[in-house]
Amino acid sequence: MIKTTIGNFDGDSWENFCHTCLTLKFEAEGYQKLPAWQGDLGIESYTRSGKVFQCYCPDDEYDPKTLYEKQRDKVTRDLEKLEKNQKELKLYLGEQKITEWIFLTPMFKNKEIVKHCKVKASEYQKKKIDILSPDFDVLVFDTDYFIEQIRKVKGSQSDKLEIIVDRDENLEIDWQNANSDLVEHALSKNYKRVSDDPNKEKTRKLTNNTIGNYMEGQQILKKWKELVPCDYEKFLRIVGVYEETVEDMCITNSDNNNNQLFDRIKKELKDKLGVNFKNYEDLTLEKLTKGVLADWILRCPINFE
Repeated sequence: MIKTTIGNFDGDSWENFCHTCLTLKFEAEGYQKLPAWQGDLGIESYTRSGKVFQCYCPDDEYDPKTLYEKQRDKVTRDLEKLEKNQKELKLYLGEQKITEWIFLTPMFKNKEIVKHCKVKASEYQKKKIDILSPDFDVLVFDTDYFIEQIRKVKGSQSDKLEIIVDRDENLEIDWQNANSDLVEHALSKNYKRVSDDPNKEKTRKLTNNTIGNYMEGQQILKKWKELVPCDYEKFLRIVGVYEETVEDMCITNSDNNNNQLFDRIKKELKDKLGVNFKNYEDLTLEKLTKGVLADWILRCPINFE
């Protein structure tokens, strides 16, 4: 099982997800699935227009080098099957030549897999295999290939949409070094949230969390904008309106309890997101809430007396 920006997958669930999305994406091109129980022909489905597809989900969360090697070897093996089974494949394809062999995998972390596919495409063009078009190409795509279909697919399933990103500590450090003024804002505000902190150790830790939450929130927003732009725009509108309320709350706060005020703001924002984005995982909404609060701590909307 591996984690992606749109949920978790294993081999079976990834294949099912791909077939569902491909059915929507290529309905007009006569998309057809080929069950593998009678033998693996090197493709799992095809269209009447010359595209064929092979799905692959890694067994585990591999480092970029290992993932590339496994994907590279899978591409190589399945293209060999394409050549080996060309006579049987022709029974399904008829006179239509294969123009694109498309490798679908949840993610790829090394651009070398793109290069490998290009090399294999050139290699197979030279073989002059009967079922292949003279301009035969080998392509690799991840979940972004299904951006238009994801919302329909996830909306028809019982699970909710989860946007997952990798939290990059090195990126957080680089950002912190490049934005010293904002970091100073956060240090000043977070110091007012902690007690008994003469050496400001708690303050620094809290500020590190603030920066990490901000960066993770920004990564989620970037991915969200690509996946579901209309929901992303709606989110910006909701946050923008509530930001004005937050500024008023901070100005008029008379309780002298900064953490209580912070918790109130967090709860109200999380509740607003929960009401407006019911088809999203709670964990995603929690991270978005933390990202917004971190942004407000780093800038001026949230301020403590």
